[in-house]
Amino acid sequence: MTGITVEATAPTRVDLAGGTLDIWPLYLFHPGAVTVNVAIDRRAWCRVETGVDGVRLESKDTLAKAEGRTVSDVLGAGSLSLPAYILRALGIESGLKVVTHSRVPAGSGLGGSSALAVAVVAAAARAVGRDLDADRMWPVVRDAEAQNMGVPAGMQDHLAAIHGGVLGIHLEPGTVRAERLATDPARVEESLLLVDAGVTRFSGINNWEVFKGQIDGNEGVRRSLGEIVAAARGLKDALVAHRYDDVVPLMAAEWEARKRLAPGVTSPEIDRIAAAAQSTGGAAKVCGAGGGGMVAVWAPPGRREAVESAVKSAGFKSVPFRLDLRGLEVE
Repeated sequence: MTGITVEATAPTRVDLAGGTLDIWPLYLFHPGAVTVNVAIDRRAWCRVETGVDGVRLESKDTLAKAEGRTVSDVLGAGSLSLPAYILRALGIESGLKVVTHSRVPAGSGLGGSSALAVAVVAAAARAVGRDLDADRMWPVVRDAEAQNMGVPAGMQDHLAAIHGGVLGIHLEPGTVRAERLATDPARVEESLLLVDAGVTRFSGINNWEVFKGQIDGNEGVRRSLGEIVAAARGLKDALVAHRYDDVVPLMAAEWEARKRLAPGVTSPEIDRIAAAAQSTGGAAKVCGAGGGGMVAVWAPPGRREAVESAVKSAGFKSVPFRLDLRGLEVE
């Protein structure tokens, strides 16, 4: 049987404000919740081939491989379980080979597994003759990630991977709406630094602690989430109004509230990066759920060199990237 080959790529993201609230149903308890993120060109890649016997999964970055007669045979295949859950969600049990590669390491906080999952679902669906639009795609990926991690998963990473650009993700009862913000992408790119804190952490741990705190009625968690909503809404408005200096106090406020959400959100390394940025007029917050990985640093116009120098003097280096406007691409 002659097979076909489909390839897909999707960007990862840097979250500027409002993360964690994108986990259902947290945002339902905080009216006006919004998550602001930026897609970057550290893209995930997937190739799907049809016409093979059984199911074959392969990761180019981890060198892991798994194969079986059906998806059920590979669901417990460690790092390859996520694409297996996606195939199961699409109703595909056999006849595919899936090869993946991610340009960000696990635990970076940049949503690498989510971008990879978006690439997998898009390529696999296209390979079997199904085209999913964004509104049907991201729920499949979110649910597959939750099954894979064993804890609730958000959706901001998936929407950044699908749409690209600078997004305001409006989290409303009955609907989740991704808005491409009418800001200047070049100014955002110029103001944003990515700094490696040098440690990694499983994001599901911190998110689950926050989730439990909200549901259990922890007033500290609920208050902090409310402060994060206010900061994220202000940051979104500042970007749209081209008030890039105003991002500094808003990101700083978001980070202060986030640190109070759960133990382990910050670390000594992250604190040193944030202090270095603040000392030269910038602000910083950890990417993703926290505990390690990449730190987003905002350097307002005219302050980038000073902020970058301070971070370097503190013993950390910035990671090169470009803002990605393309979003998901399937060939």
